[in-house]
Amino acid sequence: MTRSGSSTRSSALREAGVFLGIAYALALAIALALPRAGIAPLISILVPVIAVAITVPVMLPRGERRAAWAAVGFGRPPWRSMLVGVVGTMAVLALSYAIAAAVGVVRFTAPDGGIGGWVLELVLTLVVFGVVLLGEEIGWRGFLLLRFGAVMSGRRAVLATGACQAAFHLPLLTLTTTYQAEGSRWIVVPMVMATLTLAGVWYGWLRLWSGSIWPVSYAHSAFNSVLQGGPRVVIATSPAAMAYTTTETGVVTLLIVLVMAVYLLTRRAGDFRVP
Repeated sequence: MTRSGSSTRSSALREAGVFLGIAYALALAIALALPRAGIAPLISILVPVIAVAITVPVMLPRGERRAAWAAVGFGRPPWRSMLVGVVGTMAVLALSYAIAAAVGVVRFTAPDGGIGGWVLELVLTLVVFGVVLLGEEIGWRGFLLLRFGAVMSGRRAVLATGACQAAFHLPLLTLTTTYQAEGSRWIVVPMVMATLTLAGVWYGWLRLWSGSIWPVSYAHSAFNSVLQGGPRVVIATSPAAMAYTTTETGVVTLLIVLVMAVYLLTRRAGDFRVP
């Protein structure tokens, strides 16, 4: 290992550590301050980008700060990557809901206002939150992934980034009543941790394959939009049964994301080169 290589790795780890320390501290503060407020999850979306905005000037010399922000990947992405990100993510949840319906946990129903209104609302939510969720993805796949990629392989880096993002949600899951509130915490919390860690492979692959943060943010938005729009077309036999089966907390979603992660890590391994 050269001296310059050792210095780069050490700097990357310090930057990652400072970023995570700030992000986790703010996430905990929000959960403690707003344990019953529905706005707590929305405020938390902004925490990772705030953590980056603090970490960059504190940890990097003035001449390197512009490059750090540019490396996030704000350039215009190929339309193919945007399409893959959005459609692929929606397909995961659509399949999860379909399997849940097949086993009798949920049934589909026509939404109030008709299918057209529901689809329009879904599209508008996806478009708006694709921008809002940059607040999260700038931190995870725009900043932390690249730091981890400097000290480990790309495949390990996407898993580590996903695990760190999962841990970021722990205060919301355990200290508030407004985020994934259905079901036993002993079941729901480990399921969310595993699902978000494995989903990090998908999001990380999108970032590295496309070279842009936009497909990741819109893939994330597609996931959240379907989760929010799902209750209008899905009726659950039991809220807890639905939580254990589908959505972000269910075993079916976890298994689908696991299969996707294994495929990407093995069949598309060459795409995980961190710049």
